[in-house]
Amino acid sequence: MDLETLFHIQEVLQNSGYSDLSRISKEILEYSTKESVKLEKILSRIQKQEPWEYIRGYAEFKERIFFVTKDTLIPRIESEQLVDIGIDLIERKVSGYKQILDIGTGSGCLIISLFLGLEEKGKDYEYIATDISRDTLDIAKKNAQIHSINEIKFLERDLIEVNDIEDKSLIIANLPYIPVKMYENLDTSVKGYEPKIALEGGEDGLKYYRRLIKILTDSKKNIDLLIEIEPSTLHNFQDISSKNKSLKIYKDFRGKERFLFFHFS
Repeated sequence: MDLETLFHIQEVLQNSGYSDLSRISKEILEYSTKESVKLEKILSRIQKQEPWEYIRGYAEFKERIFFVTKDTLIPRIESEQLVDIGIDLIERKVSGYKQILDIGTGSGCLIISLFLGLEEKGKDYEYIATDISRDTLDIAKKNAQIHSINEIKFLERDLIEVNDIEDKSLIIANLPYIPVKMYENLDTSVKGYEPKIALEGGEDGLKYYRRLIKILTDSKKNIDLLIEIEPSTLHNFQDISSKNKSLKIYKDFRGKERFLFFHFS
């Protein structure tokens, strides 16, 4: 391996704000060689703050590969815990769920990881994943295919329709939750490349969750909801959910209150 070239890559990565320089520099060098892409072309994109995941075309989530494009959010490590909590809820549910839904699926990493994490038990449920973007759904379908999953039904929806949901369902969602002012201050690597529609959640970060909670409340169906939020907006959720006494809060691995559970009936 050319150590001088690796050092050059690491310098560019460091100046561009990347961490984990050793791993990523090796990945870039290997990708350049394997795909016959000029190294300087890759580094030029890195210097413009373009995320490495978009350059190579995939990200890793729960130790699995998921294709990503600029139509999809890059999966974050924090969201892996959302999958773990979901699996625990499913396995502990005494009466059992009939249906598992992923609202705003993006790359499909959540529902695909749930399905695979449940192993053989996963086939006991109906799976539905929705997204407002047809291009995004195409990526999610592609990711389901590479993981040999045919059981997920992908629907083009603005959130979800009541008729899509059955009683005794678990809904997971990682909807856009970043308040406008916070979004405006995001790094170029995020704001300049990742889809705004998947990140910005209105003035208080609750624009889409507020709508989803109203749909589920009005449905009068037996539904559990597990969501990921921006921790600084928790007080806003407590205000809109004051009539729902089932609220349970889970902390992420950094100790931040990031995941919320609700029950509707």
